[in-house]
Amino acid sequence: MKKIVFYTQPEWAFGAIHYELCKYLFKYGIDAHLLPWTAAYTKEELQELDKATDLFITNQHGYANLVYGYGAISPEKIMVTAHATLDLEELIQRHGLNEYKKPKAYTVVTKFLQEKSKELGISRIPAITPIAINTNSYDFPPSARLQTVGFAGSFHQRDEFNDALINGPMSQPKFKKRGYLAEECAKAAGLDFKVAQFYHNSFITMPGYYKSVDCVIIASAEEGAGLPALEAGAAGKLVISTPVGHWQERVGEAGGHTVPILEADFVRKTVKLLQDYKEHPKKYHLKCVATQKHAQQYDWSQVIGSWVAAITAATA
Repeated sequence: MKKIVFYTQPEWAFGAIHYELCKYLFKYGIDAHLLPWTAAYTKEELQELDKATDLFITNQHGYANLVYGYGAISPEKIMVTAHATLDLEELIQRHGLNEYKKPKAYTVVTKFLQEKSKELGISRIPAITPIAINTNSYDFPPSARLQTVGFAGSFHQRDEFNDALINGPMSQPKFKKRGYLAEECAKAAGLDFKVAQFYHNSFITMPGYYKSVDCVIIASAEEGAGLPALEAGAAGKLVISTPVGHWQERVGEAGGHTVPILEADFVRKTVKLLQDYKEHPKKYHLKCVATQKHAQQYDWSQVIGSWVAAITAATA
């Protein structure tokens, strides 16, 4: 079997993605493990691990740590996978455009990021290795009535956003998620609002969160991909999102409702949708049923082939 190591954050989105990848890859003859980058390692132990590993997979931050921080792993043993624009930019800022020529393999998780890579001047064309979910984890009866709106991303208040505009930095991903817009829309529609971040501490507890809400709003100005739309859809919830990340190619109107990115238009259309579904429970329930049916396409079994192909090519 091929032996690979995911060097990444063990919690939240990265944890959810890579622990599931470890399970799904095994049936294809790839023995994968997650090495948390939140822990400190000695150079010697990483060098020993290198001798027992065919390939390391990480994002640009992890690549810089392994190659330059620890000085332990050669770029020729690493597959770099970008999950966000911030990933793409980090390696350029730290080591220049030519650094992208060094890793054994280079992939991104969405078409959006593939195009963004070219836009940033990276000459190497990355393969697309899409992210997905284990739909079985979110297999609940679709909601019957719209009462509670949920927000499953990193949340910040509007005044916190304004302060960041003045005092910076604006580079934190949470400032692109605009959770305050979701809250404003829920209140305008007379619905309860529930933020996962306020009381959840692990991706493992998130299925229970999705079961407790009736709608999930993604208000982001930009996403590299995005898990909440997939998870909420699989849980049989109403999903409302801006056209960011993989929304257009993976979700769209079959799996939710698309709303504009511009704030005023976002609020206007989102509130109208919420009020309509609140007043028409049958219509709402039917949309949740259709959304959950479409969400079967989000399972890892539907995209794992792209990861197998990339890993196979990188370890040939």
